[in-house]
Amino acid sequence: MNHLSTEALLDYWLHETDDAATDAADAHLMQCEACGERLDALVALGQGVRGALRAGAVSALAGPAFVQRLAAQGLRIREYRLPHNGSVNCQVAPDDDLLVAHLEAPLQGVGRLDLVAQLSIEPEVQHRLQDIPFNAEAGELLYLPRMDRVRQLPAHTMQLTLLAVEAQGERELGRYIFHHQAGALSS
Repeated sequence: MNHLSTEALLDYWLHETDDAATDAADAHLMQCEACGERLDALVALGQGVRGALRAGAVSALAGPAFVQRLAAQGLRIREYRLPHNGSVNCQVAPDDDLLVAHLEAPLQGVGRLDLVAQLSIEPEVQHRLQDIPFNAEAGELLYLPRMDRVRQLPAHTMQLTLLAVEAQGERELGRYIFHHQAGALSS
């Protein structure tokens, strides 16, 4: 018996299949224990990632559709939009589930993108995310910091720098400054 591919299982789980493909997957899953177990594992992985994100335990980069889907599911999202090389005064409210920074950036022609974060409270430390996913046509990057960490930090400034990594070296694409206030906003 041929097994369903991981892509086919994901499409089925995300309801991105047409009626014929859905019926075929249903029929296959009724007969194939191995594919059923793989689907269960994918669902569990998705639930774990979703739970970690909702708990604010991970940082993430996401697309607008993902953030819209989370908002539609009832998550309270605080969003800040920064123009290219912009800055913002920011804070979180006690009932905010996620914090989303929209970073406008000139991404056309970029092959590899790195993000470097540096906090004023630990100036000697740089946190670097390498080869991050992005959509050049979107003209922006959505960064979701760890809410559990943001809530614990005192007043500080965070700088995010986007770097195009090219054969001849790195090129700065944008620098974004967040002036974070300690304590929580009232919603």
